Amino acid sequence: MTETSDIRRKGFIAHMATVFINALNDNFFRLVVIFIAIRQFVAEGEGTFYYSLVGFVFLLPFVLFSPWAGYISDRYSKKAVIVTTRLAEVAVLMAAALMLITENFTGLLVTTFLMGLQSTFFSPSKFGILPEIVRYQQLSRANGHIQLWTFLAIILGTALAGFVMEFAREDLWIPAALVVALSITGLVTSLFITPTVATDNPAPFRINPFATIVQSINEIRPHRVLFLVILGIAWFWALGTLYQLNVPLFAEIHLELGELATGIILTTLALGIGAGSILAGYLSRGTIAMHHAPAGMIAAALLSALLYFAADSYHATLVLMALLGVASGFFIVPITAYLQGHSPAERRGRFIAASNFLAFAAMLVAPVLFWLLTGPAGITPALVFVTGGLASLLVGLTAWRLYRRHQAEANA
Repeated sequence: MTETSDIRRKGFIAHMATVFINALNDNFFRLVVIFIAIRQFVAEGEGTFYYSLVGFVFLLPFVLFSPWAGYISDRYSKKAVIVTTRLAEVAVLMAAALMLITENFTGLLVTTFLMGLQSTFFSPSKFGILPEIVRYQQLSRANGHIQLWTFLAIILGTALAGFVMEFAREDLWIPAALVVALSITGLVTSLFITPTVATDNPAPFRINPFATIVQSINEIRPHRVLFLVILGIAWFWALGTLYQLNVPLFAEIHLELGELATGIILTTLALGIGAGSILAGYLSRGTIAMHHAPAGMIAAALLSALLYFAADSYHATLVLMALLGVASGFFIVPITAYLQGHSPAERRGRFIAASNFLAFAAMLVAPVLFWLLTGPAGITPALVFVTGGLASLLVGLTAWRLYRRHQAEANA
């Protein structure tokens, strides 16, 4: 009799459903708040400060509390952590629903921060639980399923936010009811995840966990290629955050589109990244194809600049966004593989943790940069794409030098 795959068991399916709902709700709620900021502030000529603040307050907990989140994940049962964070999400989104209905933007900023906080503590357990609920031989497949459904949830949450806000108009009880319903569904699915036990010997709690991050970064710096790879990963996520903020404003000011069409643009970008990542992985044919990285980023730079000339065409914007996503996928896949494959085995976990921290820190800077560009500097969203393109060109040329160094190391 054939043994049932762990991936088909109820406990893993429940976990996959919980992860899917969390990613969907995170992206849906955050984009709803962004659309409200556009309505209340940008469209009324009050600038982009509060609009930019939405991205900042959501990302801030990831920078401040990620080290403690890792400790909690190791100290307690990962299922218990997941269920607790789902309970926290229900409470936060009930409060957020009230803020939506009463159109209290300050309250929405607070609940956006709290959503980021619960996601911060959910994240380490989300992946850390996998070796405890599936066998080693099925771990890669389990990771693949989680990544796939997370990506699909991001796409669906992005598209759904545009559709719901276009349909609801001033009836904000509709998105309010939806986020609460989704969070309750996520709580229910989390109850069916395979039970786990706490780690017998977790790492000691540290008052200042950032000291470990600083130490890891100092250890990485002598590995010049690896250090530049980590900076490249941070740039990818910073640029993605900047563009995610810029697209709704670009659609509002230049294309004069509603929320539904704006959501389609963001969905097209996400689909492009997914397609580019899959294609880059396929074309690598079992190697780390570092030459894809500079080509991808230089193409992304050119496509970003071309968006300036598409400021009056919705269809041209969709095509360029799809291609921009594909180019970005070709950049991120090989450098992520390089980090995983070339980090010293005994330090790989710490190096990846340091890379994640720098990525979150870079993402946190992106909303500040966006506000400086569109606020005090007064440049248009179309010029933000040009600015991002110029910076990306420098990154692409640096990536080319990185590839040449990688080739030299491989031939040595």
